[in-house]
Amino acid sequence: MRLQAISDVLNPISPLANLSLSAPHRVLVIGCAYGGLSAVVNLLDCDKGKARQSYYPDAPDFKEKRSRNGVEITVLDERDGYFHSVGAPLAHTVPKHTVNMWKRFSQTNELRSERNLKFKHGSLKRVDPEAKVAEWLDRSGETQHQAYDYLIMATGLKRHWPAVPKSGSYEEYLKDGKAFVSKIVGGDPRKPQEGRRVVIIGAGAVGIEFAGEIKSHYPSINVTLIHSRDQVLSSEPLPSDVKDKVKDILIEEGVDVVTGSRAAITELPSGEFEVKLANGNVLIADFVIDSTRKGEPTTDPLPEACLNKDKEVKVNLDLSFQDTIPNAASHFGVGDVVEWSGIKRAGSAMVMGQTAAHNIYAAILNSEKTHGSSGEQYKPLKLNKWEPVIGIAIGKQCLTWGAEAGMKYGVEVMQGYFGDDLGWAGNLKYIGLTDVEEEKESQKPEAVKMGPVGVQEISAAA
Repeated sequence: MRLQAISDVLNPISPLANLSLSAPHRVLVIGCAYGGLSAVVNLLDCDKGKARQSYYPDAPDFKEKRSRNGVEITVLDERDGYFHSVGAPLAHTVPKHTVNMWKRFSQTNELRSERNLKFKHGSLKRVDPEAKVAEWLDRSGETQHQAYDYLIMATGLKRHWPAVPKSGSYEEYLKDGKAFVSKIVGGDPRKPQEGRRVVIIGAGAVGIEFAGEIKSHYPSINVTLIHSRDQVLSSEPLPSDVKDKVKDILIEEGVDVVTGSRAAITELPSGEFEVKLANGNVLIADFVIDSTRKGEPTTDPLPEACLNKDKEVKVNLDLSFQDTIPNAASHFGVGDVVEWSGIKRAGSAMVMGQTAAHNIYAAILNSEKTHGSSGEQYKPLKLNKWEPVIGIAIGKQCLTWGAEAGMKYGVEVMQGYFGDDLGWAGNLKYIGLTDVEEEKESQKPEAVKMGPVGVQEISAAA
């Protein structure tokens, strides 16, 4: 019998690439926002013999049980950092928040120090669940392959600027954010904006929050929010009185709200914009923000067999893929990318990330038990479907609603729910990320000396 060629064994697409005797269990996390990052930090904790307090009380209790082979985590993400998309209306409105709401993976203490965690930056092209190999393009456009034992799909929806950054690097994000703020305020945000006019099209959550943040931080700017439907938040499964109250709060905050009328935008030679409403009214704006575009599915790289008609991943209650593809039990979906009940939210994504991490670790421990060994198999954690809930920032106020809790709103609710930074500090604390301390001025070299240029190995966290 001919021996398998060594080149075949080393080929990541070869089935033999997935065979190992004592190699670490390879987990590939695609997308590292709320759900993906939650999965990563929880997997790291599990691998250290500890686990965080779970959202559900019946989470697997591993009793500090650790994998014999360990876990190797690879993250594939187009960005070089973790962006607080919930805070985008604030990050793209106020310069001091622009700087803070993107945490580079290489500049966080907890991620850069993990030897079993690698970050790769690029875009996913194809997933082969049978071979357990992901094909992706790196930033130079070269095709790469990544073999895995478990996969977590956490790519969410492809949202549009300015709801999310349009760049994958921190430096470009800062440039884009600075330019956007300049367009809002007409130059320097420190100078008066008397008479400036900003129009926002689309009163979904993003449009509402942008309108509120602009009016709150630049009260002299005239802000108009236009929506084609009769009620704001028209696409959300919320009671009418909740939508009406959101509109009332917008008006209280000083935003001019126009509902039930579509708008056509024309850029004028002067650089201004003509906003013509379906009712015949015409507004002239210095800047127009389009928040009408919905998020698009990011699941094209997956087999169609695992998707619903909306291209969302069909998952079981334990968040594993439904049994419509090979090795479905080794594939998990979390966050906006999956078919699930309720309104898509950051908090829900983080709960899903923790659940997927616990279930993967349970599967790893179960796989290492030898035949006939004592002890029960660890059971997967299953999530319940959840009802719609919402928390929305509207200038200095916040409105929250849930079927059981009812509706609450006001300045005090804002402080308790979002704080002063749309929940960024609380989110970082929950995830457990802190910045790498900057060098003290006294420790910096007095001058940069030129020397020979060589090839250096770059940290996996870069």
